Amino acid sequence: MLTINEELKSKEDVMEIVMEAFDYFPEGIWEGIKYLGNVNVKHDLKVKSKEKVYGAFIFNNLIDKIREMKNMLKRDDLLLAVTHDPVIAVYHRFELEKFNRIINLVHDYVSTDLGIVSLFEIEEEAATRIAAHGLGHNRGLRHHAKPIDLMYAELLEYPIRRDGFCDECQRKLRDKIVI
Repeated sequence: MLTINEELKSKEDVMEIVMEAFDYFPEGIWEGIKYLGNVNVKHDLKVKSKEKVYGAFIFNNLIDKIREMKNMLKRDDLLLAVTHDPVIAVYHRFELEKFNRIINLVHDYVSTDLGIVSLFEIEEEAATRIAAHGLGHNRGLRHHAKPIDLMYAELLEYPIRRDGFCDECQRKLRDKIVI
């Protein structure tokens, strides 16, 4: 794990959030966290939220930067980057005979080899859930269409029935444990 643009005090908070996210997983899934440090990364643009201006990252650019760091560090395992800065994805959609630009906040993106968790404007309890959600993707879990558990795509929008992983997700996670 590495942090992006974090102050000394918040690095410890971020580590605690990720460690608490591990509690959602069956024992034996994770060996632990190796904290690789903080990197300062130049923002791609400025965004305004609640009358305050923030430096933000464009999702694709940040993914490229993290992939470069992963290659430079020669890491084979998951490299998870965590930041409190906003990460945005920009899409274009054709509607009513014209293209519209759509901008969304990205709170988590985790694949098998790298990931991003943005804690921008997220409360601590939700931050742990977002981290666990992203780490679930790393372990092969997919989004649920309904608000069943942590793998619900709109985790921050609606209440979920189970503060954890559903029985099916738990089974998939246990099947991945190698002793």
